[in-house]
Amino acid sequence: MRIGIDIDDVITDTSLAMKKYIEKYDNNSDIHNYMEEIMRGEMPTEEIKEFFRENGTNIFKDATVKLNASKVIQELLNNENEIFIITSRGEEKFEGSEQLTLEFLKFNKINYTMILFNSFEKAKVCKDNHIDVMIDDSAKYCNEIKKQNMDAILFNSEVNKLSDVNLPRVNDWIELKEKIYAIQNKY
Repeated sequence: MRIGIDIDDVITDTSLAMKKYIEKYDNNSDIHNYMEEIMRGEMPTEEIKEFFRENGTNIFKDATVKLNASKVIQELLNNENEIFIITSRGEEKFEGSEQLTLEFLKFNKINYTMILFNSFEKAKVCKDNHIDVMIDDSAKYCNEIKKQNMDAILFNSEVNKLSDVNLPRVNDWIELKEKIYAIQNKY
């Protein structure tokens, strides 16, 4: 099975790292109102673009890997699945993020088959790469993927907890593993 996995707020706790920088940057800013858009790689205001020019790589560096992420990904790989890291990170919007991300994944023993940077149209990326199931924290991306008749699992996070969607949700990597194996049994 080909499994697509987002990085930020799926493999890592990026929104928690980002909040620390937002508080340090400017307590009165509107950046926190755009967390969901930012996590999709969207930069809706000049203030947000400037914030990421100054803090983006440090946010990515400071994000911690979620419990069991490396272990479950390795188990999936060991069971003959292919893991595609599909992320909005990339040089197009986050200068310096590609090399940093590759080093971060290697350091944290996150193995994968392929990594696809600058993925802002994840439904198209999933379709083009024949992904069977995509795991993302973006309700928008998961809904778009589902509309393309592919499976999508929403990883619960700070940015999507209020999203009212008809998608399977998971809270952690152990739950995710169970959902993936349930989908795999359909094939």
